[in-house]
Parts: sequence; structure tokens; C-alpha cells
Amino acid sequence: MLETLKIKNLAIIDFAEVHFDQGLNILSGETGAGKSIIIEAISLILGGRSSSNLIRSNCNEATVEGLFNLTQTPWVKEKLLNHGFDDLDETLLIKRIVSRQNKQRIYINGELATVSLLKTIAEGLVDLCGQHEHQTLLKSQTQMSLLDQFGGLEVKAKEFTALLREFKKINEKYKSLFLDKEEKVKRLDYLKFQEKELTQANLNIDEDIRLREEKQLLQSFQQRVEKVGLVSQLLDSRDFEEKCVLDLLRLGQNHMSQLEELDPVLKKMSESWKSCLLDLEELSHELSSYLNSADMDPERLKQVQERLALIADLKRKYGETITEVIHTHKDIQSNIDEIENSDVHLGHLEEQLNKTKDDLVSNANKLSASRKKAADFLSCNVTTELKELKMENALFSVEVSEKKDLSAWSDYMGGNDISFLVNTNAGDVSKPLGKIASGGELSRLMLAIRTVISDQGGVGVYLFDEIDAGIGGQTAFQVGKKLKEVAKSHQVICITHLPQIACFSDHHWVVTKGIHSKRTVTKVIHLEKQENKKEEIARMLGGDKKTLASLKNADELLERACNLS
Repeated sequence: MLETLKIKNLAIIDFAEVHFDQGLNILSGETGAGKSIIIEAISLILGGRSSSNLIRSNCNEATVEGLFNLTQTPWVKEKLLNHGFDDLDETLLIKRIVSRQNKQRIYINGELATVSLLKTIAEGLVDLCGQHEHQTLLKSQTQMSLLDQFGGLEVKAKEFTALLREFKKINEKYKSLFLDKEEKVKRLDYLKFQEKELTQANLNIDEDIRLREEKQLLQSFQQRVEKVGLVSQLLDSRDFEEKCVLDLLRLGQNHMSQLEELDPVLKKMSESWKSCLLDLEELSHELSSYLNSADMDPERLKQVQERLALIADLKRKYGETITEVIHTHKDIQSNIDEIENSDVHLGHLEEQLNKTKDDLVSNANKLSASRKKAADFLSCNVTTELKELKMENALFSVEVSEKKDLSAWSDYMGGNDISFLVNTNAGDVSKPLGKIASGGELSRLMLAIRTVISDQGGVGVYLFDEIDAGIGGQTAFQVGKKLKEVAKSHQVICITHLPQIACFSDHHWVVTKGIHSKRTVTKVIHLEKQENKKEEIARMLGGDKKTLASLKNADELLERACNLS
């Protein structure tokens, strides 16, 4: 579950810290107070799109942090372990920073991460059900995803996807060998040209690194000789009018030896002096040897430069690194072999293709049968939920059909098409969801589906935004009751304008907007006392001016909700 949400400098929120809890968490407030910013913040820590426009004016960056408890979502902890996160406890901390330069930093448990990794880790943490999700519910892939989730078929669907991709890969390879004779000759000539070029190059791993080091050494010959000569001259040269360093040290050594005879205490210093003198004499000898052995080799420098130019050209053609070029070379050799021995390879590929196709068809049939079975159960369960949501005459059905043409099969849909159908009025025919006119009906249908699927697990938090769109009265009360039921097994966060839903809260927050230091500021306030909840529900019932009637009505709603919980 989501335990803590911290927001800093996001839109009109300068700072907010919300501590959510188990059960039904309600967020209410006036329109425009900033409730949608809470949704935006949660979306950011789930890997949603960021923009510098989200940053509060006169601020350089916005920060959102989310602390999740993973006790009831062990699959998230498993994903963390699989991606190299060690020393895990039962918590997950996600931090995302968005800057004015459209740059961002993401931290997962304190470690820098990418948006792609964040999306992978956060998948399944929060199920966001809002107005946008109402529209995605009309898409076939979303419907299939929900059906597979309900039927526990997600692993089977992934296995099918992997098998389909393997089949397509083999099929493409099989087709590529069916070249006409002229095209085959052209292709083979080109591949042999490439193979000859790479074979003659005879590249070695990291050869370019060693050559660049050698090139730098060869090019610095003159500079090295000059510097070594100067140092050697300073140490031991008779060209200077004054004595050289070694002469001076030898003179000093004579004085130190005499001092040692006069005072034994100076013996250790004399030995140190002598040691320095011996080291410098050795250094002088080595420098002289280096100068005598140094030799400018312009021919070798030319060879190195030409070799580096060749390597650069090959990397431009065949890969960014020598390792990639060598791999490309092996692939080219393999392609040549396949074309020259295409008849043999075709036989092997055809055998492999037929086997993979048989496995694929068998897998698709089993998956399709499982989906149809799950569709029947989902249809019945959602229809039951709709009746409890004041859609007594509604009939929900899931229609799963099969695609005969294997070329039309897709990764996740498999060999199936799907359609969510609903009939909201007795005597009418069932129609696709997109034909439903009422937004309130679509909201309740969304809630019914989420309620049924929530029993299967696989989601940490349900976040409902605008689930109350187009409803009110007793229907809204039933929606609140249903949210309360979902919250018994899952943490639910719900943003609502309706008191009939808010009265079922286990925890209630109010989002307020005001002026502070001549700037608009949004605050999120936790209503800890029952009296505060009653006053907020009274406001939701009758506006800012709370009356005895609205307070009494709020009291009745709270009591009724309590009796039904």
C-alpha cells in the first residue's frame, strides 16, 4: 500500500505530506483546490510523463516521493531483486525530481534509475481508475488485459507472446532464404565483399585502445627527448658554469661525513644524504640510458595511424566497437553459409517452423478456451455487481472470438478478438461499451469490473478519480458502499465530490486552496476527528455555509454508512 506521499513545488502545492492508511482513503475539496495534483503526483512516481510545466512558478524543480509498504505485494519485491536491488525490507521508496530544463532524476530505494525501470517496478503498485481510464476501457487490449487478470491467465498470455515472437522470427528467416537466383547472387557477392574486408582486417579486441596509446607515445617523441635531456642536464652536466646537482650533493656528502666524525648523532642524517645521492646517481644513469635508446620511428607512426583509420572505417560500417564489428563478421559468415547451403537450411528451418507453428496453435487454442471460460464467469460476476450499483436491468457480457488467419494474431491478443458488451435497459440488445451514452453508467461499470477483479489480487492500491461522474443520490451511496467493500482487502484512495461516497471513509483528507504571502497555496488536511468529518460532509451537502439541517443530514449519512459497513 501507499503509506506516504510527499509533494514539493508541484503546481500550486508548495509542500504537502499525506500519510495514507489501510481501508478507504477519501480526498475531497472544492473544484480547483488541487485534488488533481495529487493524482499527477502519484502518476509521476509510477513512471508517468513529466513536464517542466508542472513545476510551481518561481521554483527550479519539483519533487515527489512515495513510500510503499510491500507486505501485500510480494511480486514487486521479487521484481526489485531481479533488477539488482539488495538489502530489501518491506518498503519501496520512489523519488522523482523534475527540473526546469526538462531534466529529471529518479531514485528507487536511493539508487538512480531510468523511467523505463521505474515503470517496470511500479507496474501493479497502483491501479489508477479515472476519466482517462474510462476511455481505455473501450480498447480491446485493455479488455483482454482485464480478462486475463481476472482469469489468472497473465502467465499463459506471456508464454503465448514469447512463442508467437519466436514463430515470426523463424518465419522471417525462412522467407529470406526464398530469394530468386539473380537476387541471391547479388546478395552473396555483397556479403562476400564484406566478409573479405573484415577477414583481411583481422581485428583484435581492444586493439584500437592499444594503438591510440602507442600513437600518443610515438607522437610525443620530440617532447619526451627534450624534457628528459633537460632533467639529465640538471642532474649531471658539465656544460653549466656552476656545478650540477650531483656535484653539489657530492660536496655536501663530504661535509656530512666530516660532521659524522665530529658528532655521531649526525650519522643517521649523513646516511640519509648518502642514500639520496645514490638514488639520484641511479636516476641520472637511467635517464642517460633512456636518451640513448630513444629512437624516432616515423614509419611505425604511419602504420599506427593507417591502422586506426581502417578501424574507424570498419566501426562506421559494422558496429560502434571492435567487439560489435567482430560479431557482425560472424553474422555475415553465417549468412553466407545459409545462402550457399540454402537447401539444407531450408529443410531445417521448415521442420523448425512447422513444429513451432503446431506449438503455437495448440497454445492459442488452450489460451482461447481458458479465456472463454473466464469470460463467462466475468460476465456473471460483473452483472451481479451492476445490480448492486442500481443498474438492476443491466446485463454485462464478454464476447471472445477466434481469428482464423494466423498472420492476424498479435502479441498480447493472441488468436482472439474481444468485446465488452452491455445492455442497460430490459428488452434492448447488448451493445459495445462505446455505445453507452451515460458517463455515470460507464463509471459504475468500471467500478463493477474493478471490484470483481480486485478479488483476484495482483494490485497494491486502487486509486479512483471522478468515479462519481454522472451519479448521485442513492446510486452514489451504493457506489460508496461498493468502494468500502473493495477497501476491505485492498487500500483504496478515492477523490470525490459526493458526500454519499465520502461518508464511508476510513480516513478523510480535505484539499484546500488559499492565499499565503500573496501566492496561491494548496494544503492537504487530515480530518482526524469524527466531528471534522461531519462538518466536511455537511459542506459537501450544502456549500460553505453549514446549517443545522446539513449537519444533521451529514450525521445521518455517517451513521447509515457505519451501519452498512
